[in-house]
Amino acid sequence: KSLSAVQKQMLERWIAAGAEYQPHWSLVPPQASVVPQTGDDKWSRTEIDRFIFSRLRAEGLQPSAPAGAHRLLRRLSLDLTGLPPTLAEADAFADELRQAALLGGAAEDQVVRRWIDQLFRSPHYGERMAVDWLDAARYADTNGYQVDRDRELWAWRDWVIAAFNSNQRFDQFTTEQLAGDLLPDATVAQRVATGFHRNHMLNEEGGVIPEEFLAEYCADRAETTASIWLGQTFMCARCHDHKYDAFTQKDYYSLYAFFHSVNEQGIGNYGAPIRRNAPPFLPLPTVEQQAKQVELQGRQHALAEQLAAADQRLKAEQSAWEQEQLQAEKRAALPAEIREIVLKAAADRSAAETGRLEQHRQASDAERVQVVAEQAAVVKSLAELEQQTVTTLVMEELAVPRETRILMRGEYSKPGEVVSAETPASLPPMSSEWPKNRLGLAKWLVDPGHPLTARVIVNRLWQQLFGVGLVRTSEDFGVQGEAPSHPELLDWLALEFVRSGWDVQHMLRLMASSAVYRQSSVVTEQLRQRDPDNRLLARGPRFRLQAEFLRDQALCVSGLLVRKVGGPSVKPYHPPGLYEQVTAGSGTNVYVEGQGEDLYRRSLYTYWKRSVPHPAMLLFDAPFREACTLRRSRTNTPLQALNLLNDPTWVEAARFLAGRMLAEGGGDAGSQLRHGFRLVLIREPGERELGVLRAGYERVLVEFRESSGEALGLLQFGAARSAENLPQAELAAMTVTAGVLLNLHEAVTRE
Repeated sequence: KSLSAVQKQMLERWIAAGAEYQPHWSLVPPQASVVPQTGDDKWSRTEIDRFIFSRLRAEGLQPSAPAGAHRLLRRLSLDLTGLPPTLAEADAFADELRQAALLGGAAEDQVVRRWIDQLFRSPHYGERMAVDWLDAARYADTNGYQVDRDRELWAWRDWVIAAFNSNQRFDQFTTEQLAGDLLPDATVAQRVATGFHRNHMLNEEGGVIPEEFLAEYCADRAETTASIWLGQTFMCARCHDHKYDAFTQKDYYSLYAFFHSVNEQGIGNYGAPIRRNAPPFLPLPTVEQQAKQVELQGRQHALAEQLAAADQRLKAEQSAWEQEQLQAEKRAALPAEIREIVLKAAADRSAAETGRLEQHRQASDAERVQVVAEQAAVVKSLAELEQQTVTTLVMEELAVPRETRILMRGEYSKPGEVVSAETPASLPPMSSEWPKNRLGLAKWLVDPGHPLTARVIVNRLWQQLFGVGLVRTSEDFGVQGEAPSHPELLDWLALEFVRSGWDVQHMLRLMASSAVYRQSSVVTEQLRQRDPDNRLLARGPRFRLQAEFLRDQALCVSGLLVRKVGGPSVKPYHPPGLYEQVTAGSGTNVYVEGQGEDLYRRSLYTYWKRSVPHPAMLLFDAPFREACTLRRSRTNTPLQALNLLNDPTWVEAARFLAGRMLAEGGGDAGSQLRHGFRLVLIREPGERELGVLRAGYERVLVEFRESSGEALGLLQFGAARSAENLPQAELAAMTVTAGVLLNLHEAVTRE
């Protein structure tokens, strides 16, 4: 493509001016920013606020008033645990803030930080943080592609939850997931952590060319690593040099080389059980299973000794036995083949005949036969125990690394120049003290001088709390991505993250305790005109809850939520027949709905089949998890409303919320409606809001009293049964009203 005259003139002017080249902003290490001095600013609570306030003042804007206490705690709780607070917690928070207000701003700040720390101590904090990380890591419970068989990797998910709950340093969090197996004396937990890069899709189809899909898996790991830690669209350099960013095809395959020596094949073993079909894997026996294994192995060893003793005895008795078989009555009882061998002199027998004679003796010795039978039973028990033992996919290096070549046009069958494991040339080089393997790569990614990692991660933490990152395109810090709205603040946060020892909770505390976070989300007409996307942050953020937290909130306020942390995935309600249409509808391809607690676990634990993820998750913009996702879209469709009104989970949750309203809300409808409103929205309702709810409740109550069959039909939704002492018509009418509450815009919105 030829340059235009205008482009040529531009290049000429650049050359005449000295041809100074400036690298893209994200490739330059963060610069220490001076926190703006904002003079008479009485609004700012943290350094973050001074950056924001300085920009607002320059734009001629003022920050919004603080959000009310109940709204603020709901915001904090949803952002940090994915669950709403209890009414007792909300009221206690409001009381503490009210008392602190009498003492001044510093006292209020202490209250907010104390409650943030309390949320960090919740086991549900790790679950909330894990949701975004599972998107990034492309976690699923199946392998993907056409076969899409189940896999077992939930132990890695449990590791992620535990890592967040323990506030593991992010540099260590990175190292253990990328190279835990390469650490000295790696623990079981560190090896489990390496399941991060076994989350990619795995092909088990017949006719697959292993080399082709081994290349796919390595490419997936390189691209996922570049996306998560570098915020770069590395996939654009797989077939040729990147068209926009400073990465060459050689850079791509040099990064690819770090992942090319994993001890794996390019194809899964479809004939093997799912716990053994995709090595390398790590067995994770329970304490009881370990004890049983030791017991069986001990018995196996003892039986081997007994067998050896029996064989020794038979050998010692061989000559006497043969003499005894020469007697007519004994000889007649022998099989013809054995009789002929016995009649031969030992020296005249062939090796095969000698062996056949030994086999006959062993098979006819009752003591030895008993030992062999016991041995077979032990081997069978060990095999059964092995199949019962949970495994998890892990990383493991080959003894001799594979040769890595550039693949011309990205095709596995067109190898080109040989490359070694190296980091991109446009970024700082790896230290010569680090090994050229995954462990060295991890150390390079979290080196304090790296220009990208800290920026990319704090931007996603900001995205978690504010709905959008300071760099809106959190997956792309390259030329085609959006520039940061507050570049000095982004650099300050990145340096603070490193200074804090890569402390994720420190950064979240800093952001969530800031005045900018604590603002009301009410949009004035001025702000709607000046800053419709809230990029200047003159108000608090408002956005719809993620798919998982929508469902979790409904289960929580209804009292149905099972708060158990960790464990295998579960199968909640699912539209009948949908799963089978995709999976051919036979054998294990039939969706077997869970029972009991499995129906009410947090959505984080919902079984994730790549070919047909849970439709309610997809409706609310959850990804298929076939590839790394760092930023979910937010859509608004009629199907979403249809789901919230009719999904069995929501109808059942509305029924149990109605039961709470009737049982806990007092003796009259007004107090019951107020109680339900607060359970869902935390704040107090206004008189007009209560009036609308009461009118609706009384209207449907009349209808259900006139038609008990319709009431009974509504109350049959879901597996759990309501308390028998609740009046049927009132419960049905309150269920409709509770459904209204769960469907309110404010209920499905984090604001």
